[in-house]
Amino acid sequence: MGYPLDRVELPSGALLFAEGDLGEAAYLIQSGEIEIFVAREGADVILARRGPGDIVGEMAVIVRGKRSAAARTVSDCVLLVVTEPQISGRLEHADPILRMCFRVVADRYLQMASLLRNVNGDNPTARTQPVSLPEFQAAIGALSVEADLRRALQSDELVFYFQPIVRLATQRLAGFEALIRWRHPKRGLVEPDEFIPVVESSGFVVEITKWCLGQAAKIIPQILAAAAPNTTGAEPLYLSINISGHDLLDPSFNARVAETLERSGVPPASLKLEVTESTLLKDPARAADSLKACRELGVEAAIDDFGAGYSSLSYVSKLPMAMLKIAPSFVLSMALDPTTRKIIQLILRLADELGIPVVAEGIEETSEAIALMEMGCAFGQGYLFGRPAPLSQTLDLIRCWTSLNTRLPPRRVPTRRNILASPLPIG
Repeated sequence: MGYPLDRVELPSGALLFAEGDLGEAAYLIQSGEIEIFVAREGADVILARRGPGDIVGEMAVIVRGKRSAAARTVSDCVLLVVTEPQISGRLEHADPILRMCFRVVADRYLQMASLLRNVNGDNPTARTQPVSLPEFQAAIGALSVEADLRRALQSDELVFYFQPIVRLATQRLAGFEALIRWRHPKRGLVEPDEFIPVVESSGFVVEITKWCLGQAAKIIPQILAAAAPNTTGAEPLYLSINISGHDLLDPSFNARVAETLERSGVPPASLKLEVTESTLLKDPARAADSLKACRELGVEAAIDDFGAGYSSLSYVSKLPMAMLKIAPSFVLSMALDPTTRKIIQLILRLADELGIPVVAEGIEETSEAIALMEMGCAFGQGYLFGRPAPLSQTLDLIRCWTSLNTRLPPRRVPTRRNILASPLPIG
């Protein structure tokens, strides 16, 4: 049978699907009760009953096969339809280890269904291939990387590289973003794109964040000491580290930040946290609570890669954010795409209304820095000001920055009055 609608309402006693039907959709029970049964020797054998919050018919969809049992309503039901593309699309983008587990579970299900039915004399103990070779290799690769990372953490193979963040108006250093790198004993310096996805898809990311906090506590005093001769009358430099959604949902995260500050004596204002907007949207309420607790400690947070995902200043206004960082892709296309330029102007104007300064990432050309400064962007980050570098080079850069801060010619810097008086770009 099957129902192609997004939402199905069925009376008591209605057949949802029959044994042998193709599995085209699964059904999430919003209200009512469903029973799963098979017809054997002229009688119905009830296998299970499912109620609100349960899902039925999912296994036939996952294995793209036929229903091994039938389902009917025990009472009036409201069902939400979950289609095969909705399931398979999410499964294909899942972590490779999780995807492999799903495939194996589905394969075992098929074997068990064959054993129970003994259809056409099939040999239920015959070995099948639950996952494809690429899926198998991806799972093995993810497990290997995670194992190597655990060893790397114990062997001091992980290091920070630092990229400067600059005040565009004065061309003075504002701080640095700490970017994690992996000094692999055989592969050399491994870029984060190769291992961060594995870290973020596993609970190991919490261990990485612990390491990041510990390193920041050691490094911030060195950065402040190197900058001391040139910071008369200026705000102290800060170091920002990236955190994940796992951290914000970890009940011990805020206590760990507090412990780091207390043990090291690092000024709270010299540490900032960067978190992507997609991470915040997974559980905005809990993320907000965690970030508020950090703010109470004196540690501010920034939204990283703003504009690359589900940008909405409506939720930004409800979060304890001290800074927005515009995604590098916007800066890259700003000169060639008028629409992108208007989007940047809109972000800057609305952020100014909220009193949130903005960092533009990915600045590579002087013309980009000047344009952003004249639009009212407070801070810049990118290759124009420096590539990510190890700590020794970073400390040297801090000490001699006054001789390097003539990169931009002087320009009129927009005041808040000028920004708000500019026309709002539309279209």
